[in-house]
Amino acid sequence: MKKIMILIITSIFLIGCVYAQEDSLEINGITFKVPEEFCGGDNITNGYRYDNNFSIICIDEDIPNAIGLWAMEYDYTNDLKIGKHPVRHYCKNNEYVGDNHSHAYFASGKSIYEISWVGKNITNDIENLIKNTPKSKINDDAFYEKLDESVKIYKLQKIDKLNQEAEYDYLKSKYNVQNDQKPTHDDTQFKQILLYHYL
Repeated sequence: MKKIMILIITSIFLIGCVYAQEDSLEINGITFKVPEEFCGGDNITNGYRYDNNFSIICIDEDIPNAIGLWAMEYDYTNDLKIGKHPVRHYCKNNEYVGDNHSHAYFASGKSIYEISWVGKNITNDIENLIKNTPKSKINDDAFYEKLDESVKIYKLQKIDKLNQEAEYDYLKSKYNVQNDQKPTHDDTQFKQILLYHYL
């Protein structure tokens, strides 16, 4: 009886290990083999996340916001080829995780993906994850141009937002001076007043 129990427990353990090693997921029609250390994460919109240590996301729907912040604040960047995939790697020291945080953008099929992980270097696991996806249908030049254009769009969006905030602050100040009003912390009320009086 003890031998049967040991055999059952050993079988369950081995099946669990094989499942963890072969854990795979599909994102936008592409299958990814998740490295064992990042198994057990959660499916998210257009991707997968394991705590704050690792994620894979298809960024087709909003490339500028996916890449923009990293393209503006990186400590290190590199364009390279992994297998048949053009890759752009950004790295920045992240105080929140107390380590370097990397983001790699690459093309597979007709889509662009982002992999993020804690660390400065592209590890063998990350490299294999990229290599083992279908070849990119976006040529290298078009891929890098798309990323560069997305960074420009992100910068313009940020400038536009700053301009809107500056205009709002100006109108808020103008209203206060004209009506001898003290500033309030209720932004919703102010926006309604400004929309009514000035726009």
